[in-house]
Amino acid sequence: MGNYHREATHLPFSSRTLSVPAKQHGLIYTSLNQLNTWVCRVMYGVTASRELALPSTGAALIVCDHTALGDPLVLLATAGRPVRFLMAAEIHAHPFIQWAFEAFRCIPVQRGKRDIKAIRTMLDGLAAQEAIGLFPEGGLDRHRLDEGHPGIGYLAIKSGAPVIPASIVWEGPHSTTSMMKTLFIRSKASIRYGEPLQFAQEAKPGKESMQACTKEIMSQIEALRESILSGVA
Repeated sequence: MGNYHREATHLPFSSRTLSVPAKQHGLIYTSLNQLNTWVCRVMYGVTASRELALPSTGAALIVCDHTALGDPLVLLATAGRPVRFLMAAEIHAHPFIQWAFEAFRCIPVQRGKRDIKAIRTMLDGLAAQEAIGLFPEGGLDRHRLDEGHPGIGYLAIKSGAPVIPASIVWEGPHSTTSMMKTLFIRSKASIRYGEPLQFAQEAKPGKESMQACTKEIMSQIEALRESILSGVA
């Protein structure tokens, strides 16, 4: 494994830069993106302690811990480019909000089984130089970094895309069940991105390499979380 080297492509973080380039068209996407910018700036007081780590172009696999419904909103506001998220199919299919998930081109996945369609969609997205966002713990009811899903290792090795670890820490009330509470109850979120990680690409990733890759990614996320909690820059 080696580091993914690149020149800095983003200015240091500030609330004035909480926006996503309008590379995805449509009134719904634009309006929701603006709302998300407002929510993250005003309701969450989003802060980041370093320059953003995503390359401005090219494939990117963002892997983040997951403790609140607001996590994807914070990632969307700070990534500097559109992100397609993997999400549970039963949530994606919710009749009252499915239109929003479709506007952001979220990828539904059948939990508890190997969803070949979702895997292919993510690999196709990475091949098309998109940014894909994943929460590898399989849920948000508690923080459990020791249970990263090995599928993240498969995607990283199969695609050869750089992996950007990230961690989000919340202070104050934050919901794991209600989107209304997530949008309208004030809280504070701090996010930190790690250096991009690059893993050797394999046409058929083996079990040991997937496990080692997943372990390394989760270890990096844990280190980021600890640095936020300890206040280390």
